[in-house]
Amino acid sequence: MIEYKKVTVERDDKIMGELLSLSKAWAAEHSCPAYYENEPEEFINHSVYIATDYDKIVAYALGNIIELKEKTSYNEIGEKSFELDEIYVASDYRNRGIGKALYKFVEEDVRDKVDVIGVIATSYEYEKLLKFYVKDLDLSFNHALLVKRTHD
Repeated sequence: MIEYKKVTVERDDKIMGELLSLSKAWAAEHSCPAYYENEPEEFINHSVYIATDYDKIVAYALGNIIELKEKTSYNEIGEKSFELDEIYVASDYRNRGIGKALYKFVEEDVRDKVDVIGVIATSYEYEKLLKFYVKDLDLSFNHALLVKRTHD
């Protein structure tokens, strides 16, 4: 049975080991350009959203609330934004709606604290990425950075 919760991570707890293991597995998939496994400091004393199957963490989401300093096409100066840095579901648990449910759990938790939720996402499978965020989660597509190297 999958449960969703928000936890604060401490250096030497069981949660830290599981999160580092999931981050390492994600890096090993080579699914995202420039994704490297997390260091413990990226989790310590941060709120992390997790999905558990009994006592095992099978997915996590990591982000933080910031005050926006510049006006853009989607915000005003001074608004608060939850910046979702990472959302990952272990490979054995994919295609079950866990990522979508975890995102909805995060959104519900931050809804009254922020004006906007922002995601900068990258994946070699960008069609799936866009479907997940735009179609499944109803986020607006705001802009894209496309890159072509001119020299090897």
